[in-house]
Amino acid sequence: MKKLFFILCATLGLASCNQKVAPPQTVTVKDQFTMEMPSTLAVMTDLYPNADIQYGNTYKQVYIIAKESPKTTEEDFKAFTQKALAAYASRPDYEIVKEDEVRINGLPGKIYKLSMSQEGNFMYMIQVLIEGKKGNYEIIGWTIGQNKDYQGDELINIISTFKEL
Repeated sequence: MKKLFFILCATLGLASCNQKVAPPQTVTVKDQFTMEMPSTLAVMTDLYPNADIQYGNTYKQVYIIAKESPKTTEEDFKAFTQKALAAYASRPDYEIVKEDEVRINGLPGKIYKLSMSQEGNFMYMIQVLIEGKKGNYEIIGWTIGQNKDYQGDELINIISTFKEL
């Protein structure tokens, strides 16, 4: 009986290790930038107006968008950053939890970890602003507050794959 139980456990253990996970997909936007999207996220179309990349998983309640803004003589990176942050400042319970300088694949930027409420739900958001050579880039990832630790790490991993072409 013990041998049968051991064989059953070993078989189940090996079978569970044989699950295939699709590799991340490289998404290229207008020869401007690329990002690696995990297979757990699907293309979405209505997350953010004019976003170049929109992916999400409604089951896990995790979403990410990215957009490029052409550099202009009227708007430097500081003004770009202030404008991007102002988009959420009026939300209920808005708070910048953490702000840091960041370098993503050699490009300087700022990372903001934010908390806020939307439709009565607590949200956790990571907003990254990157000063590229060709343009300025905004990447926003968000999830519900209770998933912030696990999904926050996943969002950081996705954001770190950004590359300007």
